[in-house]
Amino acid sequence: MMACACAVFVAWFSLHAAAAQDCGSESDVEMSGVNFLQMNAASLAPATQGEQCLRFMHIPKTGGTSIDSANMHLPAGQRAFDSLMLETFLRVQAHTDGVEDLGQLYDDVHHGVLTYGIFMAEHMSDYRWLPEDAEDKCEDLHTPPSRSSDIALYYQEPGCTNFCVVREPLARFFSAFKMTNQECDPLSIESKALELLSQLNSRPYLSDCFFMPQVLSVYGVFNKSSATHQYCQRILHTENLDREFADLMKEFGHELQLPADDLMSTWTDHCNITLDELTPTTKAAVYEKYKADYEAFGYPKPSF
Repeated sequence: MMACACAVFVAWFSLHAAAAQDCGSESDVEMSGVNFLQMNAASLAPATQGEQCLRFMHIPKTGGTSIDSANMHLPAGQRAFDSLMLETFLRVQAHTDGVEDLGQLYDDVHHGVLTYGIFMAEHMSDYRWLPEDAEDKCEDLHTPPSRSSDIALYYQEPGCTNFCVVREPLARFFSAFKMTNQECDPLSIESKALELLSQLNSRPYLSDCFFMPQVLSVYGVFNKSSATHQYCQRILHTENLDREFADLMKEFGHELQLPADDLMSTWTDHCNITLDELTPTTKAAVYEKYKADYEAFGYPKPSF
């Protein structure tokens, strides 16, 4: 069953661009780009109720699913922040009868790779894929500002503070790798990882942007030294996320904790290899690929 689920998810990754293109022709999804982002920002106004505007930038594989879950469990009009994933699920809710508890819906569909794959297929018209004419489209919430002027504008809304989460780059890469590949012995992982890293040189936005460098989201460039703008002002860390998230929420006037359960733990539980068990070749290649992330966010070079 796990192999089947993985196959379904990998198949979705390879097919989503075509599906998104097909959805783009339907009348109920013609609004896109700046228009739909501005509409989403306006729709949040009742929820902020005069409080500071706070937006969440979801960098893949850093803990963002739990962050969105915590927020969606708050009542409508009392949510702590806006996010592009929240806007997606609000569209799903608007187009689906009988959905009263948005947070419960979000949790239910994220508990299994097969469940979420089916859910996405059923609600593809409620998801936004950017850039619209690109070969490797990504969900709007994963799309870096450097790749879409619409996303850049969303994260430059006057008066808004953006927060995001970064993660030790090797741990992040391997988490995404396990989510999209079934190899689970050190040498097989090495072979597949080297192949993937080579592909990423020419196609950095493969697999819904899961493997793109984190600096692309935060600074809009491949290296912090060439940045002219910081899109995420408040940078949290996966390694201390429970405390840092709670502290940030309190600063913005909310008593909000992350859920105890890891919603997506079953997505990668087919492989229990640790980072220490990866080959030196794998670790060295990942370090070279994501050196800009190590330098930008202060993570120490891994041992290999």
